[in-house]
Amino acid sequence: MSDKRIFLQTKSKPFAPISQLLTQRLLLAYSIALILIGFFASPPQALWQGSLAILNAPSNLISDYFAIGNLGSAFLNSGLLTLISILLAKKQGTIISGPMIAAFFTISGFSFFGKNLFNSIPIPLGVYLYSYIQQRPSTQYSLVALFGSAASPVISYLAFGLGLPLPLGIALGYGVGVLIGLTLPPLAAQFLQFHQGFSLYNIGFATGIITMFFTSFLRLFDMEVYSNKQLTTEYHYYLTAFLLILCFSLFLIGYFLNHRSLKGLRDLFKTSGKLMTDYVTIFSLGVTMMNMAMMGLLMLVFIFLLQGELSGPLLGAVLTVIGFSAFGNHWKNSLPVMIGVVLATKVGLTSDISTFSLLLTAIFGTSLAPISGYYGPIAGVLAGIVHAALVTNITYLHGGLNLYNNGFSSGFVAAAMVPLLDEYQQIRRRRKND
Repeated sequence: MSDKRIFLQTKSKPFAPISQLLTQRLLLAYSIALILIGFFASPPQALWQGSLAILNAPSNLISDYFAIGNLGSAFLNSGLLTLISILLAKKQGTIISGPMIAAFFTISGFSFFGKNLFNSIPIPLGVYLYSYIQQRPSTQYSLVALFGSAASPVISYLAFGLGLPLPLGIALGYGVGVLIGLTLPPLAAQFLQFHQGFSLYNIGFATGIITMFFTSFLRLFDMEVYSNKQLTTEYHYYLTAFLLILCFSLFLIGYFLNHRSLKGLRDLFKTSGKLMTDYVTIFSLGVTMMNMAMMGLLMLVFIFLLQGELSGPLLGAVLTVIGFSAFGNHWKNSLPVMIGVVLATKVGLTSDISTFSLLLTAIFGTSLAPISGYYGPIAGVLAGIVHAALVTNITYLHGGLNLYNNGFSSGFVAAAMVPLLDEYQQIRRRRKND
């Protein structure tokens, strides 16, 4: 199915009110489930102390909220942020399609290692202020507002990481956060052209540019952003059970919504995944949910094959991929990129070859899945190799203040590879016609 055909379907197929209501209820049930897990996983005192520790954390990469807080507080943080985001979108009347599902699951995932109730407020405020200044509906910028919290660590770092008096630090953090939100909408729109839609994490690239400038100015005044690595695999088995239950639930619900049929999955696997490929609109909610479940299970199998253990960041990575399986990812366009990352590590192209780093890079590297889907699996493997080589060296540019580090890297990879791949295809076509 060509990208042009996909675009036409996305623009023409209406959203049924019943489907919208069902999608909202399923997402609300998911967020409430996270909150309930949080309440039952830790006793009240530990839950309170863990939640305070999460709110006070600088939160730049890599801040595992299971290590900073505890099992209950991390799930509670994720559930509350996801619930608030869904209710806000519902109040605004935002249509919940594939991109919005991707945004909600991304927020849920990154709320296990970087986003919290304190640092996720000012950037969306800035985005909505931009919509007010432009006199445009706020729903037009819902995606930017949700994904834009990738730069949330900037707020926490200014509030708690510079040693400033707390009122001054909070005021400075929130002020800068609103400014970031004001700049994101025009930059995100412009940078989509930079990589031509071949990086799924477009907002991650935009926030990477912003945080790169921010970190550079800090260094100009001799203020360094120190790397942060707080990580625990203590809850590996609990998180595995959670993901298994989530994936099987998604598949079963999707299967029944699709009239107890797998019809539609084969066509979905033929899509390139290039932005904007909305599977909910093109196919159906049922087919999309089955794809989300299959991608989640694929990520789990991948982690187990490489003998990895789940932590906050890896759980967040898997949830992000599950979300983007409503908006571009499927096994056929994602697996080649993951293979490329593994190959790059095995032949020594990367400086950091820990299992954790390999898994995180490979899973988030599926941002480049459209390259594989559009140009073929060999191009996807090459994209994975290039991404693995670049991503380990790019964190320094933003000091870990951009949570979507792989989105930042994949934007550069796509921008560099796509023109070369286009040129290669043109040469092949000319030779074939001669």
